[in-house]
Amino acid sequence: MTTYRAAKLPVLAILMIAPAVAFQAHAADTSKIPSKPTSPIVVESGQTYDFGGRTLDGSNIKDNGLFRCWGKDKVTIKNVTVTNSPRYAILARNCTNATITNFKMTNMKNSVGGIRFDIDGDASGLVMDKITGSDVGGQAIEIWNANGFKIGDVTIDRSGGSGLLLNKSKNGTVGTVKGTYNNQGGGYATFRVANGNGPNVKVKKIYSRNSGRGFFSVSNSGGTTVESVDIASSTSEGIYIQDSTNTKVQGGKVRSTGSANCRIRGGSGNSISADCGGTIHN
Repeated sequence: MTTYRAAKLPVLAILMIAPAVAFQAHAADTSKIPSKPTSPIVVESGQTYDFGGRTLDGSNIKDNGLFRCWGKDKVTIKNVTVTNSPRYAILARNCTNATITNFKMTNMKNSVGGIRFDIDGDASGLVMDKITGSDVGGQAIEIWNANGFKIGDVTIDRSGGSGLLLNKSKNGTVGTVKGTYNNQGGGYATFRVANGNGPNVKVKKIYSRNSGRGFFSVSNSGGTTVESVDIASSTSEGIYIQDSTNTKVQGGKVRSTGSANCRIRGGSGNSISADCGGTIHN
């Protein structure tokens, strides 16, 4: 089986661009990667994969991910659209200091998930921004074990699981998470934190429509602060904080069609200051 490793530009050419700076990162030659790969794109440490807006058809990739980052550091993937349901768009294990920007996923409903930083690995130093997805099977973005991360804007429509799910990750920031029809009728949420996530996670805004939940904190997670929410038409709770600690929603509005607009059950130090239309249930 062929794996695709994009060639580096000559080091001399890079040094000529900025001779006063010592570079570790190199620009990979993505022109050598076909538009419909037959094997995973195995990324290498210290390389930037800029596809310049190209679309990659991942329908041949039924194992692992279209992009595979295992045991690598300082990898950048940007300006690319992944379509046609590879098993994952990106599967990462022990992929540290990765940067993913302007990354789009479309027609992915037969995938297992979109972007996954696996439970068996370290995702520390992760930077993500301008991530969009539509019709994604499973969790659109799932991250484990990121200590120190910066996630910008995420927009996910029609996912089988959460739009963005953070597990056991801490000391990070999230911009605006926007989602529609994320696990509608189920228990996942447009934005979910779980499995001991936190502490010190700051979120700017959650916008959610027609999803299972808008914001869900569960399973001993703690220390997440959400500045503002705009949540409506959740099929279960709009906000559910369960068995968590020091989890706070500071403002916004929640209207659910499910069991409750807002619910806090178990844990300690939790609060919801958003307009929940009345009672915060337990």
